[in-house]
Amino acid sequence: MSWNDGINKEMSEYFNSLTEKTEQAVEAIKEQIDIEAEEFRKQLEQTAPKGATLGLLNSLRKTKLVVRRKWYGYSVEFEGYNKKGEPYQKIANILNYGTSTIQGTRFISRAIRKLKGLDERIENRFKTKLNK
Repeated sequence: MSWNDGINKEMSEYFNSLTEKTEQAVEAIKEQIDIEAEEFRKQLEQTAPKGATLGLLNSLRKTKLVVRRKWYGYSVEFEGYNKKGEPYQKIANILNYGTSTIQGTRFISRAIRKLKGLDERIENRFKTKLNK
């Protein structure tokens, strides 16, 4: 038995607890991002201008990002083109910000504004997980 076995055991326990906390942090982040992305999509769905064909509304998609291995998140956007060949995302941006002849509705800007404070909500979720 060596003189530092107690230290090795304590260090091992400490590093194991760090690993567990790191896993809980990552889990908390992913859970909150899932919730926020779905709420963002619902907000856009509820507030997007409907139009006669519902084309813009039907083009709204939420897709999981798989661009890089260690990234986690979603892309929420209007995909595709209308019958005239205009991208739905461009139409959504015009309706959001407006032009010299169309007043913007700010439906995208309002949905993005609701994401403010995401880091605090992630922190609260992590603290809740730690206290279980």
